[in-house]
Amino acid sequence: MDRNILIGAGVFVTVALLAMASLAGGVSFGGFFKAFDKTLSPGEQYERNITVRKYYNVSVRFQKGNSSSYLAFDDNDSTIVLADAAGVEVARMTGVNNGRAYVRLSNYELAAVASVSAYGISDYADVVNQTVNDTVLSFSGTSAYLTVKVLYPAASISGYVTDDLTGEAIVGVAVAAFSDGTDLNATAPLEYVASDTSGRYAMTFELADSMALDVYVEGYEVA
Repeated sequence: MDRNILIGAGVFVTVALLAMASLAGGVSFGGFFKAFDKTLSPGEQYERNITVRKYYNVSVRFQKGNSSSYLAFDDNDSTIVLADAAGVEVARMTGVNNGRAYVRLSNYELAAVASVSAYGISDYADVVNQTVNDTVLSFSGTSAYLTVKVLYPAASISGYVTDDLTGEAIVGVAVAAFSDGTDLNATAPLEYVASDTSGRYAMTFELADSMALDVYVEGYEVA
């Protein structure tokens, strides 16, 4: 009877661990972790405590674009949301201090996290559902570090194309943007748009840093 009970308990533990692994959205705590080894003698009564890591202090930190340097900024209005694979919120943090936001999560909660979103992050564009995997999540003891990549909001140039003599809006004028000093005959424009029915044109640019641009119109002399 005792043996059957032990076997049953062993099966239960194994199932629980596998279920835990199935929650993972890129991080898994499933499986067995060795606590200690012990040679037990007949009749020996051995007692030893086991300390496990159920909770982790999670630090969310930020990097710009392809940079490997971490940003340092304070923003009390920032919001960071961790969600599972179904989009259900696991944790929410408000405010960033010296480029970090903090939350404590259990291993079950952390294993369920599949994406991170960040809103109102200083001067950067919102991050929506960035995938959480081993590339952006790392561990050191009871600390977990989640890196979020941020980009500047898209830059833009816009306005109206009008005739110098009459002031009327001109429809369908091609407007092109090139890097400063570019040979137009050898390089394609960075952006190429046409003015709409109201004469308006608009171009957007994803920039990691400041860029000098030359803007041209095609087929018309510029006043």
